[in-house]
Amino acid sequence: MSTDADQRRTEALETSAWGERFTFFQPQNLCFWVYLALTGVGLVHVWSYFGPKADFYAQAFIIAAILCGLCGAAWAWWFHHIDRWERQPRGLVVAALTWGAVPATFGFAITVNGAMLSIYPKLFGQEWSANWAAGLTAPFTEESAKLCGFLLIMGLAPRLVRTANDGLIIGAFVGLGFAVFEDFLYAVNSTATAFGTDPVGNAVQISFTRIAVSFVSHPLFSALVCSGAIYLLGTAAQPRRIGRGIALVVAGMFLHFTWDDAAGLGNGNGLQTFAVMGGSIILAMVILRWAFRAAAPREHQIIRDILAPEVAAGVVSDAEVEAVVDKHQRKAYRKAAPNHHARRARKHLRHAVLDLTHDIAAAHHGNADAGAVDQARAEVVRLRALAEPDQPAAGTLQPTR
Repeated sequence: MSTDADQRRTEALETSAWGERFTFFQPQNLCFWVYLALTGVGLVHVWSYFGPKADFYAQAFIIAAILCGLCGAAWAWWFHHIDRWERQPRGLVVAALTWGAVPATFGFAITVNGAMLSIYPKLFGQEWSANWAAGLTAPFTEESAKLCGFLLIMGLAPRLVRTANDGLIIGAFVGLGFAVFEDFLYAVNSTATAFGTDPVGNAVQISFTRIAVSFVSHPLFSALVCSGAIYLLGTAAQPRRIGRGIALVVAGMFLHFTWDDAAGLGNGNGLQTFAVMGGSIILAMVILRWAFRAAAPREHQIIRDILAPEVAAGVVSDAEVEAVVDKHQRKAYRKAAPNHHARRARKHLRHAVLDLTHDIAAAHHGNADAGAVDQARAEVVRLRALAEPDQPAAGTLQPTR
């Protein structure tokens, strides 16, 4: 007979689709063909843009590709690290990166940006365009291009992309693909515009300049915009919050504007421009932190529901679950450890409980066997014995006399 805890788990896993596998090849899904077609258009533009220059600047291209690629790999590792609730399937991440790198950058942004930036000088003059054209173009064209890809990915994985946290993480990966190729594009252009003078030096300089400011860049902008889109659309796992959704979309575009038009906002003064950029960085970090905090309660409740049968069976305690999901409870739980070794064990125990959550979710959808869940439970029991040396492990029998 199904208990209330079992029902909570089942509903949470079906609603959130934690542990489900992502399948990209979906010939019956129109989103699949649209994604392929637009990626094909982007690849054609990539070849037409870089092909004629490749023979002349091959060494510079390789250096720029390596530097920008390493920067992108570092950011991808960090995004994977902070994706500690529902771990996004690898195929989904690759689809997001590919969209940002190819269709969004070369299928949309370059073409539309070029058209818009050629119109502004004719309408408002060169000086005005130099200060304001970028910020009044890119936030609309580039964020729209990245958002189109995110919506296609939602169509490809409607059960997997459901919460605001999914929007933040997947949106960041879309933006990362865009940022890496844009940085590479800037490095290539610097080499070409210098007519081959010190191509490697120019490629290295521009690559490092772009990398230095990459912490406020497309991943942050698109994370906010895509998370806002989840709130605006609403899903089975995320109730619609129109006001919050509009605020996040506008915030992502506004930060993009302030970053691109920092010189105009600073009246061309170096110190004021630096102040604008500094203020934009601070504001971006504050908004991003708020966005993650606002998205977290839904993920926390999913974890509580998935682990409810484990709590009922005594495998995991309520305190351990709360130490996973609540920052303040986590600090108090570790601080209450009787010694240093127990404190370290409690840190590892928290990760083990979260791993157990993921293994249960994967097993529910047939992507892991029962043995993996049993091993995860055994690891929790083992670490608890180290974390609470004076107490018997939950879920085990005490010896009788």
